[in-house]
Amino acid sequence: MNEARTLTARGAARRTALLDAAIAVVAAGGSGSLTHRTVAATAKASLASVTYHFSSIEDLRRSMFERALQIVDDQLTATAATGAPDELPKLAADYVVTLITHHRSAAAAVQEMIVAATHDPALRPTFHAYHERLAELLSPCVGGRTAGFAVAATLQGLIVTALTYPDLDTGCFHASVVDEIDRLSVDLPA
Repeated sequence: MNEARTLTARGAARRTALLDAAIAVVAAGGSGSLTHRTVAATAKASLASVTYHFSSIEDLRRSMFERALQIVDDQLTATAATGAPDELPKLAADYVVTLITHHRSAAAAVQEMIVAATHDPALRPTFHAYHERLAELLSPCVGGRTAGFAVAATLQGLIVTALTYPDLDTGCFHASVVDEIDRLSVDLPA
């Protein structure tokens, strides 16, 4: 999108609705299914509206990825606010289960775009910023930056695995995540 363009409140709401439609497209069909036409059809909007807000497929992909990551990051912030650092295993499990139950499309779109970022260098900075933020939040609880990166990657793996089970027993999965993160955590100094 032309950054000089200023959107009205209505225009900003339309852009967000288009991005949410793009998330649904990617969650349902993978990153290769994302086109201006599929977003227009999903959003029940005109193709002109989609191309007005996203002039290129690259802009649409990057913007959709940023929106999906924002949804995931907002959930991370909300979950982190519900407990203390010594509750990390439970908080991590709460975060993963909430993503797959309440933000499944955004979580699936993020995973799809992480894979796409392995082939598209333009998408990497978007993911790296999110991953570094997650690692930074985790690092005091798990013994430093390197461990924070490892636990953040573990959480991504747990999310993608959970997404492959449509009838997942979330209670059992929650307990498994608590156990896994507890094994990766370090004792905090008193």
